[in-house]
Amino acid sequence: MDIGALIAGLPSNIFLILMVMAGIAIFLVIIIFLIKYLMETAPFAYVNARVRSMESRLLDEQKFNELIESAGMSEFIGFLEDTDYGEYIKDSSDMMSIEKALNTHLAHVYGALANMSPEKSRKILKLFEKKFDVQNIKILLRAKYVGLNAEETSKLIIPLGTISENKLRELCETKAVEEVVSGLEGTEYSKILSNEIATYEQTKKLGAFELSLDKYVLENLWKSVGIEGTVEDIFKEFVGAIIDIENLKIILKGKADGLPSETVLSYVLDAGYEIAPWKLKELADAESIEGVISSLEGTKYGSIISDKLEEYEKVNSVFIFEHALDKYLSEVGKKLSLRQPFGVGPIIGLIISKEQEIKNLKIITKGKMEGLNSSQIRELLNA
Repeated sequence: MDIGALIAGLPSNIFLILMVMAGIAIFLVIIIFLIKYLMETAPFAYVNARVRSMESRLLDEQKFNELIESAGMSEFIGFLEDTDYGEYIKDSSDMMSIEKALNTHLAHVYGALANMSPEKSRKILKLFEKKFDVQNIKILLRAKYVGLNAEETSKLIIPLGTISENKLRELCETKAVEEVVSGLEGTEYSKILSNEIATYEQTKKLGAFELSLDKYVLENLWKSVGIEGTVEDIFKEFVGAIIDIENLKIILKGKADGLPSETVLSYVLDAGYEIAPWKLKELADAESIEGVISSLEGTKYGSIISDKLEEYEKVNSVFIFEHALDKYLSEVGKKLSLRQPFGVGPIIGLIISKEQEIKNLKIITKGKMEGLNSSQIRELLNA
């Protein structure tokens, strides 16, 4: 029987009751959706007000122009005195001290975001803070690799993260790379580093340590964002893009250095977001940079890399590709921040903006140190 005819055949009062019941059901669905939305976004109201205040203090185009045009390092530092970087950079004078000041500021931003955020997103942000543990360990390994003493090493360390200041001071006193590794016994990083001792002793290079540490942080982030829930979902997309990009950087560098595919794959996280594990293996098995680009055809990363091939061939540095991938990650972060403007979106937006701002400041600092003029520095920023 035709549904329209059936409805028409119902007594008018029954039809009216059915319509009312349908209206109530729709109303309840809308109310439940709104309640759920408010429960998820309400905890971020205060956080996002703070985040927008922090965003308002990001450096604008005029300030960057002043920094680029500054006459020497003293004027460069002077232009930063009235910004959020002022208290960190005021006693800096060389590349290493300025870089440390910028990294310390970034660490404090991550810490502030974690401390003010709701519990679920706080756990993820706390994992981002582990980047500074890894950064300190890399500094310690590099310092001992080149023979820096305790005082010289201590000047480079950022006293933030999960490794205590006492432990960091103790590690600064070590004399060799192997002592740093043994000195970290009892921390979560001990096993990772111990597994790479044999590779270090064979190659006398720090790359295996550094890649394993980076992989460990990404693995933990990926596990954390794998939890179901809308707050975590947007973080999952963000972290997924980070993992894809870091995997591509490792593969591209591996191809440039002529590493065998097995070695490259050992440092790649096989939890690609847009790039599936089978595709990662295909990329690692490629014979050259050109082979990687060919295998990426049809993916969102294909054109990003292929557009930079000519420039790469001129300078023969994978930094060209890395810079392009970092710019793409910035675009992803900005899009995600707009998708959830009353939830975790603004936090992601601030993270990506602050990371990019600090990268640009490091490029300007390096340019100043190398005596580049303003036009040359602008070229580096726009590469």
